[in-house]
Amino acid sequence: MKIKSLLLGSAAALVAVSGARAADAVIIPEPEMVEYVRVCDAAGAGYFYIPGSETCLKIAGWARFQINHNSYDFDHMDGNSEDWIGYDDPHEDGHVSFASTGQFNISSWTDSEIGPIETYVEFETAGGGTVDLDVVKLSFAGLTMGYFGGFLDNGINGETDNNGLADKFNSIQYMGTAGAISFGAQIDQFEESVVWAEDDGAKFGLEGMLGFTSGAIGASVVGFYDFGADGGGFVVRGSADIGMGTLQGRFTWAENVATGYTGGAQSPDDNGNLHWVAEASYAAQVGDKLTLTPGFSWVQWYDANGNSSEDRMWTAGLTADYTIAANLALKANVEYYDFRDGNRGSPEDGTGWNSFLRFQASF
Repeated sequence: MKIKSLLLGSAAALVAVSGARAADAVIIPEPEMVEYVRVCDAAGAGYFYIPGSETCLKIAGWARFQINHNSYDFDHMDGNSEDWIGYDDPHEDGHVSFASTGQFNISSWTDSEIGPIETYVEFETAGGGTVDLDVVKLSFAGLTMGYFGGFLDNGINGETDNNGLADKFNSIQYMGTAGAISFGAQIDQFEESVVWAEDDGAKFGLEGMLGFTSGAIGASVVGFYDFGADGGGFVVRGSADIGMGTLQGRFTWAENVATGYTGGAQSPDDNGNLHWVAEASYAAQVGDKLTLTPGFSWVQWYDANGNSSEDRMWTAGLTADYTIAANLALKANVEYYDFRDGNRGSPEDGTGWNSFLRFQASF
């Protein structure tokens, strides 16, 4: 009897101890699933999916430091010299300056039932200055809307290309392709607050573009017209891979009237409107890291009386692009300018040099 009582007591104790241990057991929760960043190959290099969405994002930009040297002899010139030769400064005997610039841009890409929907926002600032929203655009189904450089933003290689045309506006653009042919149209707003007003008329212009690309050869023509100023012009551009580099040329012609496109393209002495510009450059690939680009540009203006081929300027220069390391580049440029006032002559005539050394790191 004592043995039986002892066994029953031992069994009860074991059950109690087992119950206590079961109640005190530590339960380790399973770790939550972590969604790692996925590469978005469909949108292009550098894009990744935003976690938890089907939208792809790309973050890029650059930081730039530049050493400038300028030396000009334009004793009596004030007008638009800064627009055309990058100079509007009293230090005419030559000077050296530093400049810092940064750019940051964000791109998005989302696939949809109407095709990809894309956005692009670009911020840029000079050292010590304010941050500017330099580009903002939304694109889908061939349409692009926003503030951006349109069909006139079609420069050539090197640093001597500058036809003086304004090319960024609040715009609506349509662009399409048909095999080797590309085509498009664009409406541009010239003033910040209005496209058209009943009491002031049209404040907009139109651009039309037709292009052709076949292998190493490409060409395009862009026509532009300001409905308010009743004037316009056209730009023809060509490019061909020849030998060790790429030969490019561009010709611009405009009517003798200041428009929303040519308003900043007056002669440096503010004495006439843009007539025509002829430009050419050849970017030669010298080794894996170095590209040398000589370039030349000739500009003619109408004079104040509307006569052609009176005021003129030519520029010639050489640009060297060198890859120091991955995402780090050096650019060196030297240019010579020669301006002649066909009406007045000296002292409105002027010559000068413009050069810079630039370091740029991209991300």
